[in-house]
Amino acid sequence: MKIVALDILEDSILAGIDAVALVEKPAIETDFFAFAAEQFAETYNDYPEAAIEAARQGIKRNEEIGNKCATQVGKVRAQQLANREPISLDTVRRMRSFLIRQKGNYELAQERKDYNACGYISYLLWGGPAALPWAEKVLRQAGEKFGENEDPTKTIIEGIIKLELEKMGAINIEKMGLEVSELPAYTNELTTGSIEVNEGASYGFAAVDDQQMLVGPLMTPGKLIPRKDENEDVYYVYFTEDSIKRIAYKAMQDKIIDKVNIEHDSGNNVDDVYLVETWLVEDPANDKSAKYGFKPVKGQWFGMYKVDNADVWEGYVKPGLVKGFSVEGYFAEQVIKN
Repeated sequence: MKIVALDILEDSILAGIDAVALVEKPAIETDFFAFAAEQFAETYNDYPEAAIEAARQGIKRNEEIGNKCATQVGKVRAQQLANREPISLDTVRRMRSFLIRQKGNYELAQERKDYNACGYISYLLWGGPAALPWAEKVLRQAGEKFGENEDPTKTIIEGIIKLELEKMGAINIEKMGLEVSELPAYTNELTTGSIEVNEGASYGFAAVDDQQMLVGPLMTPGKLIPRKDENEDVYYVYFTEDSIKRIAYKAMQDKIIDKVNIEHDSGNNVDDVYLVETWLVEDPANDKSAKYGFKPVKGQWFGMYKVDNADVWEGYVKPGLVKGFSVEGYFAEQVIKN
């Protein structure tokens, strides 16, 4: 498997970002928050009684052991399910993703009859076994297809690259807001404790409806992005925190604040959509992005765009046809050798 680090060439006038695209599925993350406030999204609360009961059992078991299992997002999700609160399609998507990833930990705890294991409790908090087929049914009814095109190795490879970057000093896992015990299940033989991916890390943008603003991360350090080469073979690229900083600075130098298109339709920039604020996350615990519902990681590059184009807002943002940012440009590649 080829993994490539991307950066800009300092001495090239072509290097850097050409535009920022509004896209339905940002490459930096497939499980993302489309909106911080779900005012445009259809919601669902017809999940099975077994999922509600599982969430309640998970809450009770977690309380009995001092609430040591699950991230805050997992605990909030359990409260939503236990109270049959409406959840968005994006939340259903994240439920399915979590339940698929953690099914092995849940089944292992069942075999061992270890019902206080965090892998067991966390699975219950997200609705347990009954929640997965329900989530897949909802997603299919919404027109989503999954299964044959999914890449089961991506989660594993992504965890490996985080560990390797930690060794290289490029990314500090703790500073990114991830505990080692929150890495995916394949790290089980290396760590102990709760095995749960931090689903709180937010991607996509938040829509501030009354002001017609889009807020969200443009780039995230260490996030593996799948690509295909000329032979249609999949490989992965990523950016380091340092390279993202250089790219962000050069973007301002090149004045790309109004270079915006839809779904990478290069050469057809939309009018009246422009960058009004941008920043790099230095202190995730106190970063202003939390105001919009995000849980940032150190080194993320955020942007806020004003949308004065009614066609873009009414025709793409409100229906959910675009849900995040995706940068496009010319970057140098450096293959990471085994």
